[in-house]
Amino acid sequence: MKAAPWQRYRFEIICLLPFLLYLVFFTLVPLVQVFRFSFADGDGGFTLAHMSRLWGQSDFLQAVRNTLIIALGSLSLEIVFGLLLALALSELGRRGGWLRTVFILPLAVPTVVAAVMMTYLFATSGWMNRILLDLGLIEQNIVWLSGDGYSLFAVMIADCWKVTPLVMLILLAGLQGIDQQCYQAAEVDGANAWQRFWHITFPLLLPAITAAIIIRGIDAFRIFDLALVLTGENLKVIGTYAFLAYSEYQDVALSAASAVVLFGMILVAIVLHMRLVGRKGFEAA
Repeated sequence: MKAAPWQRYRFEIICLLPFLLYLVFFTLVPLVQVFRFSFADGDGGFTLAHMSRLWGQSDFLQAVRNTLIIALGSLSLEIVFGLLLALALSELGRRGGWLRTVFILPLAVPTVVAAVMMTYLFATSGWMNRILLDLGLIEQNIVWLSGDGYSLFAVMIADCWKVTPLVMLILLAGLQGIDQQCYQAAEVDGANAWQRFWHITFPLLLPAITAAIIIRGIDAFRIFDLALVLTGENLKVIGTYAFLAYSEYQDVALSAASAVVLFGMILVAIVLHMRLVGRKGFEAA
């Protein structure tokens, strides 16, 4: 007589139990609570009043716009620079070991510390204005962190500096998985460097690019502490809007509703990418 599954895999279940408990109590339960606060009325019934009130807030609409711009802008920069760094390290091989260590150092810096560092760069009397003034590109200091388009650029650059090493490592792993015989055959056929990249490297690297976009896309939409430390309340994103609605205005329903909108945006972005790009990327593998 066969033993029950829980008896046969008792050790595996015991090992997974702490993770499952963590997932339930610190992810699923809070998520259910957020949805409950977003769609529950005073009597415990279902209502869309909180969502309707949320989308009527001009500050929230601005926060959605800022979140989309920062997420798409920083993600694009990180993919481009991450790919360039990964290609350079792949060409250097073992000789680039020390460079790899230098490039991944920003990952070890806490996000709040990185944001404070960036305030020295983008302050009105900071290094960025000093460099631009010395180069003659501007005639007076730019107020980078006042909440306008300059602030969006500053947050994108700060996020790019902090997270590009993660994208670089993902793409570098993808590059190291490509069979070198493909390049040797292409060289024999007379393909130049650009042709080898476009017809060999890029198609075979699509799975890694897809993974990097999904991982970073989720995190880019959730941007919070970097924007909050850099710009305070001057530049709201959805994360800071939800935080301020809860902490300063004690509006739990509005805060929860904005968090649900952010959750929905992340899901939509993942599904769209998987349908439009991800399937081709995984097929290329």
